[in-house]
Amino acid sequence: MKKFRSYLIVGIIALALVVLIVARFSAVGNSADARRSNIPLVKVEKPARETVEYKLQFNGDVIAIQQASIYSKVSGNLDRVFVDMGTHVRHDQLLAVIDTTELYQQVQQTAATYANARIIYQRNEQLLKQNLVAKQDRDNAEATMKVALANYATAKTKLSYARITAPFSGYITKRYLDAGALVTNNNSTLFSLMDLDSVKVIVNILEKDIPLITVGKKAIVTVDAFPGKEYEGTISRLSQAVDLSTRTMAVEIDIPNKDNSLKPGMFATVTLVVSQHPNAITVPTYALMKDNIGQFVFALVNNTAKKVRVQPGIEVGTRTEITSGLTGEETIITTGQQFLHDGGTVTVQQ
Repeated sequence: MKKFRSYLIVGIIALALVVLIVARFSAVGNSADARRSNIPLVKVEKPARETVEYKLQFNGDVIAIQQASIYSKVSGNLDRVFVDMGTHVRHDQLLAVIDTTELYQQVQQTAATYANARIIYQRNEQLLKQNLVAKQDRDNAEATMKVALANYATAKTKLSYARITAPFSGYITKRYLDAGALVTNNNSTLFSLMDLDSVKVIVNILEKDIPLITVGKKAIVTVDAFPGKEYEGTISRLSQAVDLSTRTMAVEIDIPNKDNSLKPGMFATVTLVVSQHPNAITVPTYALMKDNIGQFVFALVNNTAKKVRVQPGIEVGTRTEITSGLTGEETIITTGQQFLHDGGTVTVQQ
């Protein structure tokens, strides 16, 4: 009986030792697993080298480079019309003629008055040499002759105004009146004329971007009518004043249009490339971190995270240019960096 008790006690002690050893190894394993689970899992990539462009995009309307509403300077019936909507005309080409009956009669009348006044003046000039008239009479005759000459010149000018001509080459975009209509001077619009060899788009630049805009910079223009087709324009004029209500400055962009495909009134999208940096270092924008000192990224160095201060530049899409702080040879942590600290160990996800 005593032997049985001895064996039982030894067995209990041995079992207890086994349980203790198993518990110790289990605790050690759990501790190692816990330490492994506290190491952040990250993704990395190399910085890219690419050309970075800073672009501004605007919407506007296509406008003729030169346009005019053509009026009649004299009153009368519209005698003949030589052009219609869509007609291409040259500079000084005859567009229409106003009835000249009354205007021609005025020329004849003023011509006769001038001829008579000149004869009277010449007669008084001869009589003055013979002391048969007073010098005042000769001077009055001279003044009358000059007034008659001015009236005659005015009548001839008005007669020339009956011929409506094109002030510049372009297209008649609208004809308002037909032959036989009564027109009055400076009141009746006869035609709209537009020069389409070049067109322009006016855009409004925000105040903060004004220093980036200079005459001569290139612009890319697209219109809805021709998807995928790009037109190259040039900044030609700056208003040099900021609109107080919008804090923007008007800028005109000229676009060559030799094929006349661009039409005034088309809706246009204008892209201005205001800055271009070739061979720039870029990283994903979401890789950038910020603290109270500035911006930084984490670089992978021997399975540890190293904080690197950087100076960001232009942001294009999902990537940001780095102007200083990186050489381009580093390996940048792009995912999981929010859980890192400088010098901390990391695990790279394969």
